Amino acid sequence: MSYTTGEIAKLCGVTVRTVQFYDREGLLVPDGYSEGGRRLYGEQGLKNLQIICMYKNLGFSLCEIKKVLSEGFGTEALSVILEEREKTLSNEIEAKLSQRNAIKIVRRQMTEGNALDPNIYGDIRKIMEGRKKLKITYLVMTLISVLCLCAETCAVILWAVKGWWIPFAAIMPCVVTALAVIITIYYKNTAYICKSCAKKFKPKFIKMFFAPHTPKTRKLKCPYCGCNAYQIETYSD
Repeated sequence: MSYTTGEIAKLCGVTVRTVQFYDREGLLVPDGYSEGGRRLYGEQGLKNLQIICMYKNLGFSLCEIKKVLSEGFGTEALSVILEEREKTLSNEIEAKLSQRNAIKIVRRQMTEGNALDPNIYGDIRKIMEGRKKLKITYLVMTLISVLCLCAETCAVILWAVKGWWIPFAAIMPCVVTALAVIITIYYKNTAYICKSCAKKFKPKFIKMFFAPHTPKTRKLKCPYCGCNAYQIETYSD
């Protein structure tokens, strides 16, 4: 069966110009011509165009596609090429995600009314790395909090329904201790980056604990430059 340029383009979901371009590049060779001079492609031509489209969608360059079609790479060779392509795409995705996270940080700072200081935004990578590490700290704190809440709720129910106050009395010291552990973990694993000089510092516990804050910043005075503003929270190395 023979296909015209328009027909083979439609079957493969591409434009006629795309088929013509692959023809000019030597990737797709017609099997013959109609009486009117139109290019005609057979089943092999259709298969080749499908292969070209597949590799194009995988991110292969025209040179790489030419090599695959002309040299007839075996399964092992193609596997190596695909593995390299996967690594390249993974690196590109990681870079894009890093850029997106940087944009989120900048937007958050703008929303909170902080000036766009070039020092702090030149060090966004350090901020993002710190926040990744802080996620583990937040996860541990959340887990301990949930366990404490469950234990306390059970004790209150037993007291209210059964009149058993002893479990509540026994659990409350444990809850208080757990809260102290949460606060200790939080203080130990957090530091702050000055929005003015971009230096990392760790404030005294009392100042940090009672300072006004947002979910990602806390109003503190930098010990290096004296800037008193909402400083960016990060991981304490």
